[in-house]
Amino acid sequence: MRVILFLAGLLLSADGLYYGATTAMGTGEAIVVGIGLIFILWAVCYDAFKEKKFLRFLKRIFVFFMLLFVVYSAAVCVIGRMDNATYREDYVIVLGAGLNGDEPSPALAARLDKAAEYLNKNSHATAIVSGGKGKGERIAEAQAMQSYLARHGINEGRIIMEESATSTYENFLYSKEAMNDGSAVFITNDFHVIRSAQMAKLNGIDAAHISAPTPITMLPVSCAREAAAQIAAVRYYIN
Repeated sequence: MRVILFLAGLLLSADGLYYGATTAMGTGEAIVVGIGLIFILWAVCYDAFKEKKFLRFLKRIFVFFMLLFVVYSAAVCVIGRMDNATYREDYVIVLGAGLNGDEPSPALAARLDKAAEYLNKNSHATAIVSGGKGKGERIAEAQAMQSYLARHGINEGRIIMEESATSTYENFLYSKEAMNDGSAVFITNDFHVIRSAQMAKLNGIDAAHISAPTPITMLPVSCAREAAAQIAAVRYYIN
């Protein structure tokens, strides 16, 4: 058990540090590194966590929250994959994500691949690629997204760039300004669908959704970030 705990901690810490180094050390990355370090500490002090009453109590709390996190992550991913697009929508809103230099990260590339697939099936739809210049990024996410779609055969005349958004809420806020009357579908990764649908509704957009797969190595960081973002999103309902 001690070896399993140590390896789990090592893998989680390495995962968080890797994505922190290749994109940016954000909330999700920091949470995953922190969880990994707790697993390593548990492995190193295994006997103490079994014998000392206070440490046993802390261990139970940690295990409870880990189980809660795993159940939450599984639920949002499964529900997020229940796509409901009709392929007759007027607009497809592609939500931005981190870049690797000037290129989309694996998660963003998965969204764009789904967008290209959708646009090839629905020839009258216009794409809105939404994403500003994030921390550590050299260009706006929308610019990288437009270039990626163009390289994959989508006419640039069908792509509207929205380069101001810095959050999911703003993705929809500014995308709505770029839309005329018409129906919409948004594309994002599976773990991000539920909150995105909530933010769309808050901005008066009744949109369908299509999910893109999340690379398995990105799931811990992505789900940790999403859990924190759901808590932070409470402010939109209060204001």
